[in-house]
Amino acid sequence: MSAVKYFIEQNSRKLAIDEFLAHELNAAGYGGVEIRKMPTKTEVVIEASRPGVVIGRRGAKIRELSEILETEFGIENAQLEVAEIENPWLNAQVMASRLARQLERGIRFRRMAYWILRRVMRAGAIGCEILVKGKLSSRRARYQKFKQGTIAKTGEPADIFVDEGNDTATLKPGVIGIKVRIMRPDAKLPGVVHVKKPKVKKRVIPEIVEKVEEEVLVTTDAEVIDEDLEGITDMEELIELEELDGLDLIDEEPEEVEDTPTETNASGPEEEVTEEQPPEEKVEPPADDLKELEDLDGGD
Repeated sequence: MSAVKYFIEQNSRKLAIDEFLAHELNAAGYGGVEIRKMPTKTEVVIEASRPGVVIGRRGAKIRELSEILETEFGIENAQLEVAEIENPWLNAQVMASRLARQLERGIRFRRMAYWILRRVMRAGAIGCEILVKGKLSSRRARYQKFKQGTIAKTGEPADIFVDEGNDTATLKPGVIGIKVRIMRPDAKLPGVVHVKKPKVKKRVIPEIVEKVEEEVLVTTDAEVIDEDLEGITDMEELIELEELDGLDLIDEEPEEVEDTPTETNASGPEEEVTEEQPPEEKVEPPADDLKELEDLDGGD
């Protein structure tokens, strides 16, 4: 078998398994399948939003699926694993199957399509597109598109970042096809420039700065005064410094004069008592001076 035929056979078998699991696990929120070929076994990883429905009661459902894969699809020693979808609102296959099931219950397609579109965008998707095609409101088939955000249609971004899901809803007028495209939040489109937000500068309040400067000035003045008076401990030195500077900061207390009491006589009015002063002593001139005076008197 050539390599081309081998890959065609493998891909066609995977497509058939995907369609079978989508039909069987419709109520479990089927999101896709991944097949891994191992030396001794073949791992089949099923993605679903409700893993409990896939496993079934006591694992009955998952054992049934493994037997069908081995007998009908030729998978040797199939080992099934169930992986829960973290955010089902960003999975296109889950949204397509949910829309199809709601249409089969009788809900109008516009109402359901708009509801799913809002929930997908609220989950963080860059863009979402829902295409509904078939006999919607008349006997003639037509299609209606619901779109919001940005969707890459061609090129590498469409293959890498856009998730697609298809499903069908069977109604009385006919079959309605549903196609959902979701552009994931981690998509990086070429040519899109992201501008960083500028850093917010802290505002400087001038009042606070002035207060700080005043406090610094007060502290410096106090330090200068303390430095000038440092080392002077004697009061006399301080008084001498004030007299030299011409500053009368400290006044000497005047001496208190005691009042002398006056004697009073019981019989008469008060008389002033005067202290007797001692007689003045006569100073005799020296003998030489007397002789000179007598000579002068004799000459006349």
